[in-house]
Amino acid sequence: MRHQFPLGLVAALAGALAGCGDSSGPGANQSFRATDPSGDTFGSQTVQPDLTAFTIVHDTGGIDVMLDFTANVQSPVTGGTNVVVGFIDLDTDQDSTTGTGSAVDVFRPDGGSTGMGVEYYVDLFGYNADSTVFVYDALAGTPTGSVRPRFQGRRITVRVPRALLGNDDGFLNAATVIGSESEPTDIAPENGHVRVGGASPAPRAGVGAARVGGQAHRGWR
Repeated sequence: MRHQFPLGLVAALAGALAGCGDSSGPGANQSFRATDPSGDTFGSQTVQPDLTAFTIVHDTGGIDVMLDFTANVQSPVTGGTNVVVGFIDLDTDQDSTTGTGSAVDVFRPDGGSTGMGVEYYVDLFGYNADSTVFVYDALAGTPTGSVRPRFQGRRITVRVPRALLGNDDGFLNAATVIGSESEPTDIAPENGHVRVGGASPAPRAGVGAARVGGQAHRGWR
């Protein structure tokens, strides 16, 4: 489901292009990576985008997110034979009991869990005319700014500045679900999440993230 926002909101958010990344930014300091098996897609269509790795590089200004695939990928703006959409979920306080439920857990085909409560997410469905997408505050269900995914061969790279994450330190937990425009086809990691530094608190029995807020904005409905 693509987002439709009043022009005034889009114009106001254009100012966030001071915090809108294209993948450039401060030098990489730390890299965190989860590999994903090829051929593990779970869609039903002929073309199924297939992840091979999910990598996050952390530096003082934010994070670079890299999604690697088995074949060349394209954005919905340019079109092509292997268009990829999806969500990148970010648990910025590394606490599964706060935030919203993860889209990865909504669309995964198994009984696994990310173990995340999502504070922010990158929406790779709703492309704007300038090829940017919004980063959302998951609880509020509102955009914090926009970023420009870069499609280069078999890789998508997204630069997310700290300013779009509530000036969080960028140490976070992350997971992603991707697919074609008609269905989800793959997740990464297969179970759990990529932990970018920090230390996740021990889960409290019987307590989970509230499934409210940004879920209303999500696609594949």
